[in-house]
Parts: sequence; C-alpha cells; structure tokens
Amino acid sequence: MIYNWQLSDWPEFKYDLERFEDILFSFVERVGSVSGLLKGLPEDTQTEAIMDMMVSEAIKTSEIEGEYLSRQDVISSIRKNLGFIQNTESVKDKKAEGAAELMIDVRNTYAEKLTQKNCFHGTR
Repeated sequence: MIYNWQLSDWPEFKYDLERFEDILFSFVERVGSVSGLLKGLPEDTQTEAIMDMMVSEAIKTSEIEGEYLSRQDVISSIRKNLGFIQNTESVKDKKAEGAAELMIDVRNTYAEKLTQKNCFHGTR
C-alpha cells in the first residue's frame, strides 16, 4: 500500500472537482438527512448515536492502517473522555485509547485551522 506522503506530488495534490461534484452533492444531501433525523431524537439517543459513529470511525480508520482495536476499549475510552464514566478500569489497549482521544479531539476542533502544532499535538 502506498501512503499519501509517499506520492510524488505530496503535499501538492491536484484534482478535478467537476469529476466529484455529483458524488459530493449526493453525500451532502444524505448527511443533511441524517443530521435532521438525529436532531429529532431525544438527547440521550443523539449522544449514543454520536458515540457509536466515533467508535466505528476509530475502528475503521485504524483498520486502514492495519491496526485492529478492541471495540470495548474504544467505547470505554470515548465514554471516559466525554465524561460519561468517572471510575473505569484502565483501558488495556493503549492504541484504542489513543484512537478514542483522537476522535474526541476531532469532534472538538474540526472547525479550527489545521496547523503543524495541532497536527503533532500529543505526539511523543
């Protein structure tokens, strides 16, 4: 597998937006529908749905990189980071804990400008 940073035009990507406009419009339309449905749910159900999406995203994203995370550890970490669980057992899968922290960070900072500082936040 070739990663983005291994491509010859990294990071100066070129693309033809017209090729993707129909797909993007369809995606935006579906996202709007899902968002509207989600807002119509009770608050606790909304929260559960959002957490389920974050768990799925963390697991699927990690699988792309060849990492297979403990679903239960991801769920526990997300719940802990959102303040829903105060006293938890320590998470055994530290990669799951890191993925969960990343999902929370993305949720909280998605609208901020991407900078080198926030790209490397939390790296050692």
